[in-house]
Amino acid sequence: MITTSSISIFNRYARDYDNWYVRHVDIAESEIRTVSVMVPKGLGIEIGVGSGFFAGRVGIPIGLEPALAMAELARDKGVDVVVGVGEVMPLRDSSFDYAVIIVTICFLDDPRKTLAEVYRVLKPAGKLITCIVPRDSEHGRFYMELGRKGHRFYSAAHFYTVNEVREILESLGFAVSDKAVAVLSRGVGDYSEEPQIVELYAAERFGFVCIEAVRR
Repeated sequence: MITTSSISIFNRYARDYDNWYVRHVDIAESEIRTVSVMVPKGLGIEIGVGSGFFAGRVGIPIGLEPALAMAELARDKGVDVVVGVGEVMPLRDSSFDYAVIIVTICFLDDPRKTLAEVYRVLKPAGKLITCIVPRDSEHGRFYMELGRKGHRFYSAAHFYTVNEVREILESLGFAVSDKAVAVLSRGVGDYSEEPQIVELYAAERFGFVCIEAVRR
């Protein structure tokens, strides 16, 4: 799911990653509200569940995670974690009503392989919620600059535009909604904001965007 070097980083600095949400409570709560708006009913899984911050708060029961240290933190939050990589998920075909990917896509070796696997494990008409930091947003540019300066997490990240994610999803057979739920419209900084429903083409300026797609 993520590069070998990324897995090593997330294993070594798992608690540092989790503590980011403690240090940036307003942003974290804004993102939680955004994900909560999107998550449907049924049996769901978060791909790249990490420390379980979102799954534990939103009530996503199952997570997939390759970094063992992160998986342990997620289990401590009550998430049932399957250890594995996104490119070859140890999960049955058509077994989930929905899947959620939160930021993880920017750490994937090959997003297409993982998203194709998500398509496989979703039931027909199952939903995929993909949340990203758009590359051309102020947040995206800020994190990319931190990456260029050697930041332990962002140096391993590759950010995507909203349109790039849409194109990948549609090429795999997903039907992508023309609207998104987005937050963090006021640029980089610690502040609280309510999520907005926006046209997909206009979502790039937001710092955190969740895109809905349905398995055909």
